[in-house]
Amino acid sequence: MERERLMKIEERFRTAVRVARVLYALAGAAVAVCGALRQNSYSLINALCTFLLIPALWAARRLLRWEGGWQIELFVYAFACLGWTLGGAAECYETIPHFDKLVHMLSGVFVSMLALALFRMLERERPIAAQGKATACLFVLFASMAVAGMFELCEYALAPLVGRDLQHVLDTGVSDTMGDLFVCLVGTLASVALLIRSFRGKHDFLTDAANAFALQNGARMA
Repeated sequence: MERERLMKIEERFRTAVRVARVLYALAGAAVAVCGALRQNSYSLINALCTFLLIPALWAARRLLRWEGGWQIELFVYAFACLGWTLGGAAECYETIPHFDKLVHMLSGVFVSMLALALFRMLERERPIAAQGKATACLFVLFASMAVAGMFELCEYALAPLVGRDLQHVLDTGVSDTMGDLFVCLVGTLASVALLIRSFRGKHDFLTDAANAFALQNGARMA
């Protein structure tokens, strides 16, 4: 019954996605035209780049054999329009007070939803009702905050290229904070490399320590 209810809701969004796709493209075109008329290359190029999302989603469906997901795709277009088309291309981040805070808050909701969907997929061998509630909550929390950190790193790195100091580095001096995030990313990637290595039967102090702790507290090797 629950599956049927969810599938009926999902199917209702199929047409909504088609409409959203057209509206998203129209919004990008409108911002691009405005940018061209104002001779604002940043706005023009950024607006034209927003069109890349449409073939990207199509390619994702093909390559990943992504079935359905109409609600999620609708949310992708809505968030991209708000954060990319309006916030970036139309420069609402700089012209509307606290617009960036609104988008970042909504990004927490949006990424959490995607993280939950990913968690359900990774745990698909178990029924949804049997999946760990605490694990799901922690996975969503860490994934959402990780994406937030990665977004800030990208924004900081791209600032010199696009000519927009969205983080107000020159005003507030957040270079030390961003540098800390970058070196943390380096350490995290190194740890992930060790984790992948451990899946291949190799040993190191990091994964050995984590595995030993888990085994002493109820985990199983197989």
